[in-house]
Amino acid sequence: MERRMVKLSKLLSYILRHNPSYIGISLDEKGFSSVTLEEIARRIAEKRGYEWVRPEHILRVVEADEKGRFEVRDGRIRAAYGHSIDVEAGVPVRDVATLYHGTTLRAWRRIREEGIRPGKRKYVHLSPSVEDAFIVARRHGEDVVVLEVDARAMINDGFEIRKAGKVYLVREVPPNYIIGLKIFQEPEG
Repeated sequence: MERRMVKLSKLLSYILRHNPSYIGISLDEKGFSSVTLEEIARRIAEKRGYEWVRPEHILRVVEADEKGRFEVRDGRIRAAYGHSIDVEAGVPVRDVATLYHGTTLRAWRRIREEGIRPGKRKYVHLSPSVEDAFIVARRHGEDVVVLEVDARAMINDGFEIRKAGKVYLVREVPPNYIIGLKIFQEPEG
């Protein structure tokens, strides 16, 4: 994706996950914008450096995003996950057995005592594969740890797991549901 489209994607993430008031909109309980895609494009185009933005650029960001970060429905847009504001992200699932969480060795020391917490976000993000979790973890450091989470047991014990885009969301993962660990370290030299 070209540089300015990446810049637009980051701005959309900021607006739709954290601060819709930045362009004077609100989000409904499911996270969809209060105004149409066309109106969002117009308001973004009023911002310095974004004068070029049109609705088709926003749609291109949505379609090109391999992680499924955004969804457009009935002319309105939402971020699928990653919110720090209260919205009901994703849809509940019951048919998942194992999920993965990528983090660092340093964070693992805390997680094994406290479990996985969402930090500044509303949900913990879990990946469907070790590979996806590894990619996420590499953004946080070099000593990567991928944790295996017993999603089936969590669901059976009453935890709600939701699917949003290509990730799974849960409010927290207590340490007793972490059933495996794989450590990846950078080779010496």
